[in-house]
Amino acid sequence: MTRNLIVSFAVLISFVFTASAQTSKPVPKKPAASVTGQSNAEKMGYARTNKYWGPGTFYLYAPGKPNNKMANNAESAIRDLTGISDVDFYAELAKEGFTEIPKKESVKTWFNDTKDKERKYYYSSDKSYVLEPSIKDMYRSPATENGKYAFASHTVIRWVLIPREDSLKVMEAIWQYLRDLNEMKVLLSTYASNFKKADPKAYPIQRAGSAGWTGLRAGTFVLKMVDGKPKGYWERNEDIVRRTIGMAEFHLVILGVEADFGYSLNVKLQKEGYVLSYIVMANNFGDLEPGNTWAKQYPIDLKNYLAGVKMDKDNVNTYKTAPLPPKLEDLNKVLHMK
Repeated sequence: MTRNLIVSFAVLISFVFTASAQTSKPVPKKPAASVTGQSNAEKMGYARTNKYWGPGTFYLYAPGKPNNKMANNAESAIRDLTGISDVDFYAELAKEGFTEIPKKESVKTWFNDTKDKERKYYYSSDKSYVLEPSIKDMYRSPATENGKYAFASHTVIRWVLIPREDSLKVMEAIWQYLRDLNEMKVLLSTYASNFKKADPKAYPIQRAGSAGWTGLRAGTFVLKMVDGKPKGYWERNEDIVRRTIGMAEFHLVILGVEADFGYSLNVKLQKEGYVLSYIVMANNFGDLEPGNTWAKQYPIDLKNYLAGVKMDKDNVNTYKTAPLPPKLEDLNKVLHMK
């Protein structure tokens, strides 16, 4: 079940790059103040003013309390831009100083590889990154009025370009992303890297690959036949990535999941430099199966998430008694934390 959840999220991440359900909306000058109690998001400075989005939930239609981690980092800030009404979303962008990129300037292959002129992009206030939102119509919502759909932010992508010569900055960005996910208690589902013509059977190991936080702590393991006998090779993922990051068409992907959101970081070496795309997706905004509802689906998503967390913890005991890898490293140490 957990594996199905992870696979489904990977498919959704792929979909983000090939489809865009964006709708242009005016930016309200003065959002109305909320008279109800503050939600977790509001305590972090992200006001929810639309009547369809009540305090304490990502959106009024969601069942129960959201699995909201009160972390304050780059990923939680982007997360809090998803799952909200389009009115609140554009009001928040205006408040934070985002400016829309002109169409003639937005068709750049490093953040728009399809050259789709219909997509909307925004510069951050300091132009350190480009924001790409996806606004989705809530046609399954029971709260629509007069046959009109509500609209909400479904996916937000943060695009960053780092020069080819600054690979050390890329490494730090990767580790900061992992630190942020860990702080938010997100389940790490995939950590993998590859490059053009990489040999999976070569040693030193050329491709990193892990599943879950336990896998990241254990590194990457390869079993080879030497003189007719199996021989195991183990290496830390960080060492593999540092050794191969400058290779042609280098690509690293990290996927994280929780009951409410999906997360992804893609790092690709292109002609412009290292292109980093940080993706946050509101899982419950995905199309549900016919006859299904968020109230039915949410407990299933939560159960899958908790099962994945338990699996990661159970694997710790397995690794402690295994002959390889040689040791299971402390996660804080792996993430360069004290």
